[in-house]
Amino acid sequence: MADAPRWRRYLRFWRADLDADLDDEFRFHLEAEIERLVAQGMTPDAARAEARRRFGDLDYYRQYCRDADSRRTGRERRSENFALLWQDLRYAVRSLSRQPTFTVVAALTLALGIGANTAIFSVVNSVLLTPLPYREPGRLVMVWESMKDRAIIMVSYPDYLDWRQRARSFEDLAIYNGYEQLALTGRGDPERVRGGLASGNLFSVLGVTPALGRLITPDDDRAGAARIAVISDGFWRRRFAGDSGIVGQSLLLDDVSYTIVGVLPPAMRLANREVWIPIGLFTDTPRFDRSNHPGLIGIGRLKPGVTVEQMRVDLSAVAKQLGADYPETNAGVGAGGSHIMEVVVGDVRRALLILSGAVGLVLLIACANVANLVLSRSAAREREFALRIAIGAGRGHLIRQLLTESIVLALAGGLLAVFIAWGGVKALLSLQPGSIPRLAEIRVDGTVLLYALGVSVLTGVLCGLLPAWQTARTEHTAALKDGGGSVSGGRARVRTRTTLTVAEVALALVLLAGAGLLLRSFGKLTRVDPGVDPENLVAALIDLPASRYPSDTVRRQAYDDLITRLRALPGVQQAAASTDLPVNTSWQSAVTFEGLPPVEVGSEPMLNGAIVAPGYFEAMSMRLIRGRAIAASDIEGSLPVTVISQSVAKRFFGDKDPLGTRLRQGRRAGANEPGWWTIVGVVSDTRTDGLELLPRGTFYYPLAQTGARSMWIMVRSLSPVEEVTRSMRQAVSAIDPAVPLANVTTLRSVIEESVSQPRFSMLMLSIFAAVALALAAGGIYGVISYNVSQRLNEIGVRMALGATRGDVLRLVIGHAMRMTAAGLLIGIGITLGAGRVIANQLFEVKPSDPMVLGGVTLFLALIALAASALPALRATRIAPTAAVRGNA
Repeated sequence: MADAPRWRRYLRFWRADLDADLDDEFRFHLEAEIERLVAQGMTPDAARAEARRRFGDLDYYRQYCRDADSRRTGRERRSENFALLWQDLRYAVRSLSRQPTFTVVAALTLALGIGANTAIFSVVNSVLLTPLPYREPGRLVMVWESMKDRAIIMVSYPDYLDWRQRARSFEDLAIYNGYEQLALTGRGDPERVRGGLASGNLFSVLGVTPALGRLITPDDDRAGAARIAVISDGFWRRRFAGDSGIVGQSLLLDDVSYTIVGVLPPAMRLANREVWIPIGLFTDTPRFDRSNHPGLIGIGRLKPGVTVEQMRVDLSAVAKQLGADYPETNAGVGAGGSHIMEVVVGDVRRALLILSGAVGLVLLIACANVANLVLSRSAAREREFALRIAIGAGRGHLIRQLLTESIVLALAGGLLAVFIAWGGVKALLSLQPGSIPRLAEIRVDGTVLLYALGVSVLTGVLCGLLPAWQTARTEHTAALKDGGGSVSGGRARVRTRTTLTVAEVALALVLLAGAGLLLRSFGKLTRVDPGVDPENLVAALIDLPASRYPSDTVRRQAYDDLITRLRALPGVQQAAASTDLPVNTSWQSAVTFEGLPPVEVGSEPMLNGAIVAPGYFEAMSMRLIRGRAIAASDIEGSLPVTVISQSVAKRFFGDKDPLGTRLRQGRRAGANEPGWWTIVGVVSDTRTDGLELLPRGTFYYPLAQTGARSMWIMVRSLSPVEEVTRSMRQAVSAIDPAVPLANVTTLRSVIEESVSQPRFSMLMLSIFAAVALALAAGGIYGVISYNVSQRLNEIGVRMALGATRGDVLRLVIGHAMRMTAAGLLIGIGITLGAGRVIANQLFEVKPSDPMVLGGVTLFLALIALAASALPALRATRIAPTAAVRGNA
């Protein structure tokens, strides 16, 4: 027996169920003593009986422990600690398995809190914490130009070239345009492709290597170079099924052939472009003059040790030099930039951090709820704890054992939480919140799983620490004397449970108030009049290739024919065309008004601009306030006219009549210089810069007096969207079958997309608030139920002395409402104090909005009343005699 392997001896003792309720440390020493006696020649049964007899003397046992401790080596101590930990884990599993209802309820409660945290962390990790997939992304910056009336404007190409020569902060500086729309033909059905123009050094600045072939180089980035293209991984797989022989094949884009020279890696998603073309092929056109800012964005790699602030100072100095060198185009034009991550993330960072704080509150509420459950369970284990202490277990070991049980419980909840998080991320991705950048990168990966493990362990400590400390400091001797009756720590437990529930109510109110504020804000935002009627309006983008439509005259004729065909379709009420959607304008320009006091050069106001066809204002249901709309008679060769929006008229002319006044795009110009447009009408405003912002103001040019390659075609019809879309495709195909119809949408969808970020924040916070409300209600119910069970004798005596059922109801519900009132007051204070955190997420709603705070306070009070009603009613049914005898 003495030579038997150690694990066999442990297995034998385990199967013998060696006093399963004994303290683990006592059991460990008992087993060691039995082994020692067996090694001296005693039979196992005799050794077991002798060890029990010796350890029955507590003085002998304590001396044995001291002697054993003094004889142990470091290795033996580590081995013993591991063995004790293993025994603690075994005991925790056995103990929790004996109470499956408690275990399941507590694990599910924690799973909700941990799962919500893990799901939001997966978003935060992918969007905010994971570095962008470029070489040394911390040194990458985006740069732009600026004017007084516009914080950020795109970069002029000649200015970019001067930046490369004069700026000292950059290791290298590249530029790209991520807004090109290209018509792909010659490979099946015509398709609209998201294209981008890139300088030859863009990919080297980013530190990107190709998945296949090569990328654009400086040799490709010059006028007259061979026409080459680089395609994205997604486009390669979608359009070419991942053909490994794609390099060398040709693409027909806008009727021009380009040779594919490479495929980008999957992680390269800059601007979500599908095809990249060298920008140098087009820079000899007027579009890239110094006076134009054609959607170009600069990307620079800072020199080692250079900060963003130093770069901004450097760029500002260069911008001042350019303003002096080219006053006609650059006076008043500044320059700036920021880390590329800051630009990519944008305003989403604050929203995600707010949601992270919200799920943190949900987890705290879950911890408080489980701590309440553990305290209730501890009260039922008084005799067990008393026995453990009586046989020599220290209070430290008692705390260790209870913490182990709590951590095991939290790990079980954490395992469930992983599945909740996985489902939550799937649900989030199915919503397709367009406001979240890097959406395709969000997933539950190894980092998220490690986070879930860490949160589970931390949650276990948080849930178990207070109950363990409360249990360890309680005097347990009474439990052995009266067979498990009430002990001196009972009132302390009640106070602790009450405190935890008050905290739950306070935190739940904070979340409910936040959700209520966002809900009220979102309601106000969606009730904002966009300035157009979005119902039954379908829009699609069309681009006419320059090779087949070389002049404005030819393009205008094509659009006129298309609109005429669309208006003749059955069910079509109106049809129109514009370069921009009425709620999503992308074209801004500095404007000069004739006859108004001159402004400082570089401080000219920036307005939105659009080119529209006749009938546009009627189709959009925009009101004509003064003068006339753009008419069919406004053609090339006639007086150049424009229509301005109401905010422009009010801003620049006040009560004066603006009709007949002329305006000009760009800088001040003489009265006889070309480019002046006469104002002939004023129309109502549209929310072109988002529903939450007041209109900047818009000027409208007639299509017949200007011209455009790309136009939004809008059709108002009562027919289903699918039928309208099919009719639009047929009408376009009848004019030119090689022209694709792209970006088909409804104006209602465009408006809804513009509020996707506040909708996402509101939805997420509402879900978390609902979970917090359920947990808080459960906590109130649990505390009141426990309080009733502890006061059975008191209630019985009161009823025996004449207390009515109404008196008992007031007693029980009064305690619940006092507890709730304390939590509500604390929660209101926290909400008012932390209001500035959420203030910039609100629209026309203050963080201290009395309607929201009053509403959620009343609602939470009613929930607390409902949660306390059931235990209160149960208390009224107590039989007085049975309660006094302790049989209730």
